[in-house]
Amino acid sequence: MSGVISLTILLVIYAASEYVSRKTNGIIDTVLTISVLALIGFWTGILPKNLFSNSGVEEFGMAIVGLMLTSLGTTINLTELKRQWKVVVIAILGAIGSCVLIVAVALLVKQKNFGVVGAPIFAGGNAATLVLLNAMRAKNMQMLSTYALAVLTFQNIIGIPIATYAMRREAHRLLQDGKSELQEKQTEMTPHRRPLQLSALFDTPIINLAKLGLVASLSYGFSLLIHGTINYLVLCFILGIIFNQLGFLNDHIMDKTASSGMITFLVTIVILASLANTTPQTVMSVLLPLLVCLIVGTIGVVITSFFTAKLFNVSREMAVALGMTCTFGFPTTMILSQEIAASTGQTETEQAALENYFLPKMITAGLVTVTLVSVFFAGFAINYL
Repeated sequence: MSGVISLTILLVIYAASEYVSRKTNGIIDTVLTISVLALIGFWTGILPKNLFSNSGVEEFGMAIVGLMLTSLGTTINLTELKRQWKVVVIAILGAIGSCVLIVAVALLVKQKNFGVVGAPIFAGGNAATLVLLNAMRAKNMQMLSTYALAVLTFQNIIGIPIATYAMRREAHRLLQDGKSELQEKQTEMTPHRRPLQLSALFDTPIINLAKLGLVASLSYGFSLLIHGTINYLVLCFILGIIFNQLGFLNDHIMDKTASSGMITFLVTIVILASLANTTPQTVMSVLLPLLVCLIVGTIGVVITSFFTAKLFNVSREMAVALGMTCTFGFPTTMILSQEIAASTGQTETEQAALENYFLPKMITAGLVTVTLVSVFFAGFAINYL
């Protein structure tokens, strides 16, 4: 099969999966649909085993992962995180609670690796999966790679319904006796020039890509210098934050490269490439660890959220919703906030107030867990595989 046909097949599968995700408002996400379609194709023989490698995107996708992690650092708004400090702490503690319980149960049943891999992915998703898969492929851990994909694929199926239920209860509470909380003001931040900020002449798609490449390459060089003590991809994320704060990298720089869609496609293919070598027996062997990880992780978030709710004087429902954002992240955090506001508010004023209340909190919580927490947890976890 020619490379262009292989690439086209992958693009069509990705496009169909994205359509399903949009139609279901993210409940059935892109990764889940791609995984199901790809596995059906490989197991029935419709798709060739070398589909990913033959398309030519697998190796390029691995090279592009560093740029993606670097760009992720430019989405971190430190000023907003300071303003929403309670949300940040509640979300981080919720994710930590899930990780601690998952690892504790895994050690208890003498399945350490399942806990080490499952915990960071449950607490963050794609970013953690990228870091862990990179390490597991180097060690040829096929079963754990399949398990990692399974956690990534199914975590939002349990996270979204719980967060939705919690947010709906919180919305009813606010409308009944918490309307003063809906009046909180949103402060406007005045942008200021940063030390390494370049002129608008340098704000072009290819220059932005080149800047991402430079910072990713610097991260790789630094990782070699410290003998891999900190994983290269984790350093990409850290330096992405630093060079964004210095002004060298623009905020949300990936959106300005005119290639974010293609890069997202390539990185997704990298995550799912191991599906070609996944057998039905391997999938069956990870079902029980997957179920345990999802249930235990959810219990960890809920228990921790009950404590943080009391500690920071917020409702249990809001704390649980913030904690569960680790299982789905953006844009589902935005979609849920908008849908809950639209379906719960009786008037346009109430709907707008609810959306203004939920949106910044949920987006901030999802951003913190899916980026900061997951990348650092994964970078720490790979030392114990």
